[in-house]
Order: sequence, then structure tokens, then C-alpha cells
Amino acid sequence: MLTISKQCVFDAAHVLTNHAGQCKNLHGHTYRVVVEVAEAPGGRDMVMDFKDLKEVLREVIVARFDHAFMYHEASESEREIAAVIAKHGMKSVGLPFRTTAENLAGYFFRELLERVNVASVKVFETPESCAEFRREGAC
Repeated sequence: MLTISKQCVFDAAHVLTNHAGQCKNLHGHTYRVVVEVAEAPGGRDMVMDFKDLKEVLREVIVARFDHAFMYHEASESEREIAAVIAKHGMKSVGLPFRTTAENLAGYFFRELLERVNVASVKVFETPESCAEFRREGAC
């Protein structure tokens, strides 16, 4: 299988309510997302133009999440934080899951799948730590 990869970076804040460690506190990351796209069935000599993939990542991920507070919509305390943020005209993104790197990787994968033939998505919270969501059967 022929693939290409492109990465994007965004800064965002979150909190993991009811987490036993330090991530129970409001904090932020510079997230790095690496997206691998596979050739379409009956592929050709180019999976897709890197410029086009960059634009997809900007539209689907960066424009929505950069400099936002990401919160779990089911968490009362996180909704309260988001309400204060909204009251002051700041950006937030409500999501139907806890904002772990693992969940973000799966979410970005599904969102990107509507636009490109995504094979995997890696979400780095730090330069050394990432979660990956990979299409079944992709190596």
C-alpha cells in the first residue's frame, strides 16, 4: 500500500475530570497530529497533492481546535469552565468524549475519513507521547 503523511500543529487546553493524576487540572498542549493517507483503490503514482492534504488538515483540525478549550460535553465541571470561557468571548470545542489523545486520534480519523482515504492518525500531546488510531488491516 502506498501512503503519504502530513502533519499539523495546534495549541489547545483541556482537563481530564476525575483523573487521578495531574491532568485533572486545567492545562494545555501543543498537539502534533500526523495523518497518513493511503492510495485509492486502483491507485496511481501519487496518493494526493500534499498541498491539498494540508488544506484538509487546516479545515478539519486546525481551524476548529487551535487555541481552543476542548471539553467533554457530558462533564458538568467541564461545561461550567466552557461557559465561563464563552462568556468572555473565548473559543471552546465541546466533544462527546473525554479529551484524551486516544479519543482525539479516533475522532480525527473519522472526521478525516469523510474527505480523504485516511490510513492512520497519530496525536502527540508531547514530543515523546502519542496515541494512534489505525485503519484495521493497515500496517
